[in-house]
Amino acid sequence: MWEREQSLARISGRGWPRSGRVRASAAPIATDFPTKMDFSLTEDQSLLLSTCERWVRERCTIDARRAQAKADAAVVPATWRELVDLGLPALLVPEANGGLGRPLIDAVLIAQTLGRGWLLEPFIDSAIAAVATLSRCEPSPQRDASLAALAEGAIVVPLRDVRADGARLAGWAPHASCADVMLASIDDRIYEIRAADCDRRMHRQLDGSAAAEVEFNVGATVLAEGAAARGAWRAGTDAARIGRVAEGMGLAKTVLDLTAEYLRTRKQFGQPIGRFQALAHRMADLLVLYEQAQSLLLAAAMKMDARTLDAAQVLAHRALRTIAQQSIQLHGGIGMTAEYALASYVKRMYGIEIELGDAETALARFAAGNARG
Repeated sequence: MWEREQSLARISGRGWPRSGRVRASAAPIATDFPTKMDFSLTEDQSLLLSTCERWVRERCTIDARRAQAKADAAVVPATWRELVDLGLPALLVPEANGGLGRPLIDAVLIAQTLGRGWLLEPFIDSAIAAVATLSRCEPSPQRDASLAALAEGAIVVPLRDVRADGARLAGWAPHASCADVMLASIDDRIYEIRAADCDRRMHRQLDGSAAAEVEFNVGATVLAEGAAARGAWRAGTDAARIGRVAEGMGLAKTVLDLTAEYLRTRKQFGQPIGRFQALAHRMADLLVLYEQAQSLLLAAAMKMDARTLDAAQVLAHRALRTIAQQSIQLHGGIGMTAEYALASYVKRMYGIEIELGDAETALARFAAGNARG
């Protein structure tokens, strides 16, 4: 009840607290989840997020994003170079390889901030997933060179669903259309494939993000083998999952802000429709769901164990789908129009759900962990 009262107060216009700017604690309970966490931002994090927030406000207007979503998928967006100039691709790269060596939580907070502006750049796939994968591979001249290139803004993306296609191998990935290098996991080996050594069929996905289907021969550079390859690929996959959840929660916050503003300004019977109890309570439930998913996202980003990550993914699936659907309902007919910003944001929220993978599988893993515990 307290959570709903707080959410109703937000609808009245007092606004949102900045992400991560609260100290959360709970009484000890019989669980392996964190029972006391400090969500306060450091000074460095505050400055970095302020810079990213300003960039999103100035460069990620809905008109600019729609134009980018219609551009040639093979062309590296100019906005990526702007993020490179801000140093974001170097964030997780080890200092020994020319990066900043920051913790994963910093990249997650940035992914959430960038997600608020309908993220169409390869930040999560390249600056988070690829860096996490390469950082776990055994040091080698090729691996070190790739990490250094990533810090300078090269686009490296891990391929998904790699399979045999006749005498060649095939896979796909978001942003593979403009990638300089792709990574592939095949038979407990991680391969590095140069763009010049593969064939790509480039396209835009339903939500406007760039992607490509890739075909290549197994003759590429091997970066890791055996258990090391499995561990490195898992690290990259987990980092991509938490980054994608963060992007989704950032976009969900934008959608909720848009919806709350609509409820405050749209009038019926001489008053804003947000004053009608049925709509206000529905909006309050969405805000509570968002806060729950947001808290679990931060816990998973700081803890990065399999069960917490699975839990964060499951709740993110529920939050993204519910917030998307209910926001359209609360907007009424205008929420169904392609001209309104909500339509583009909802498409991306559904796209994030698909890229995250099957929620039932994540839930089954989480339940199996409970049974073992």
